[in-house]
Formats: sequence, structure tokens, C-alpha cells
Amino acid sequence: MADNHIKFPTPTDDGDNDKIAPEINPPRPEDIFPDLGNAALVDAMEALNKEENQATQAAMIEKVIGAKFFAPVDVLDADGNILKGHGKVSIPKDAKFNFKLIQNAKGEQYFTVFTDIKEFLKWSKNPKVNTIVVVFPQIAQLAKEKSDAISGFVINPMSQNIIFSQDAISNLLEAMRTIAEREKARRESGGTQQVKLMFGKPQNIPEAVYGAFKKKLVKMPEVREAYFCMLKQGEQEYYLFTLDIDADNETCKDIGNSLCESAKLFLTKFPIMAAPVNSPFGEGAKKVDSPFYIKGE
Repeated sequence: MADNHIKFPTPTDDGDNDKIAPEINPPRPEDIFPDLGNAALVDAMEALNKEENQATQAAMIEKVIGAKFFAPVDVLDADGNILKGHGKVSIPKDAKFNFKLIQNAKGEQYFTVFTDIKEFLKWSKNPKVNTIVVVFPQIAQLAKEKSDAISGFVINPMSQNIIFSQDAISNLLEAMRTIAEREKARRESGGTQQVKLMFGKPQNIPEAVYGAFKKKLVKMPEVREAYFCMLKQGEQEYYLFTLDIDADNETCKDIGNSLCESAKLFLTKFPIMAAPVNSPFGEGAKKVDSPFYIKGE
């Protein structure tokens, strides 16, 4: 029974009733079987039953797509024999599962699944019934494959009784495939859509400020040229220094950080960035204007 095929112990398990004392405090089912984390789904199903509208339907579907369920099954070996055992049942690789069905007054048959062990025990008092844990795509796909005989599946038939018809299953599986394909395409394209970089000349920057930048750069002999422009990346604007530096990467980084830190005294409206001239930032900056600093001039 349940996802590990655990069966409640009984006095006859060892075949010798005289040697087994009855349990004084037998474990509760909820203490044995795992919590599948469906509290939010149950709340959403209750809300849907209380008031069915587009919002409650969407909220319930959002929760059910990612949920796990207990599904009662018969476990069959390769010869079609039902496997029986005590405690945990060892499942052979070639085993098959026959999912239990429930039938309505019209004779329509549905797979049945449960959000928790308490809901399962409302439907079956037999502790020898095995269950496995399934996720929504598994039970939905299985129901779709059996559409000639199965009308869909039902969640918690003894309580909320939420029914997924074959049409609803098809629509949800198609929507999930579309989302998965879009996510795959997003990952394959680099994860994020490229944001266009826009460059322009800074406005209203006094010559004295450029003079202060030059004094700073004179003390950095590794810098051969320096450009200064505005950068717009998406909705964010920056002040941008692009530097031609004759040094290793770590030194280049330190020089850029030092220049940006000094520039904060004069530039307060936007964040300040520094980048090498042999980068996309540098290529854009060089198209805007000539360098404001050239070493030795």
C-alpha cells in the first residue's frame, strides 16, 4: 500500500497468532505514508466547488499540474499474476500496474487518484490494496491512451470529486507541451532575449569634469585611450567609460573600478560602468565620439 507498497501489520503476518501480542498503539496511516504536499490543491478544489468561475478553475489547474497523487493499483508480474507480499513489495523490472477504476451512474469509468492517505481510506478500507505515487502528466497521459475505455480520471471521489474528462486532459497536455517547447527554445537561445544596446553623447557635462577625469587617467600609465558616452540597456541608462588598457585582465578591472569610483563625485544621475574597447560596449562607444583622453596628449 502507498508509494513504497507499505502494508499495515496484522497479527497473522508471521503465521503464528500465539506468538504475536496485539499492538497497543498501532500507527496512524498519516504517520506511515508520506505527505504529498497537496494542501494548497485541496484548498483550490474546495474553492472551485464553492464557486466555479474562470479564476477558481485557473487556480485549481495551476496546482493540479504540479501535484503528486496516491493511485490504487494491482501490481502484476510478467505472467499477469497479482503480486502479494508483506510490508514493502519488491517490484520486478517487467512488472505492470493495473490502475483501479471507479464507475459513475452512467457506467462511465475513470481512473481514481487521491491527494492524501486519508482521502484514499475514505474510498477503500482495505489495507492490502497497493498504491503508487503518480504525478499529473503520468495519470493524464495514461487516461488519454486508454480513451477508448476510460472517460478520464477523478481526484478524491469521496470528497471534492474533481473530474478531468478526456477533452480537459487533452487540452491540458497540449498546453503543457507548448510551455515545455517554449522553455526549451528559450534555453537553447541562450536563456534570455538579447536586449538592444543604445549609445549616445552625454549632455551638460562641464569641461571641468572631463579635466578631472584626465588628471585621474594621467596617473594610470596603462591607459592608452578613454571614451565616455551614455549607454541605454533596456530601460536602464548608464554613464559608460570604455578604456584601451595595456595590462592583464585583473589590472584592467582594478583601473576601471577606480575610475568609476572617482567619477561618482561628479556623476550622480545614473550608474557608472567601465568596459574595454574590444567589447560590444567599446564598439558602440567609439561610434558615438572620439576619445576624450589619449595618453601623452
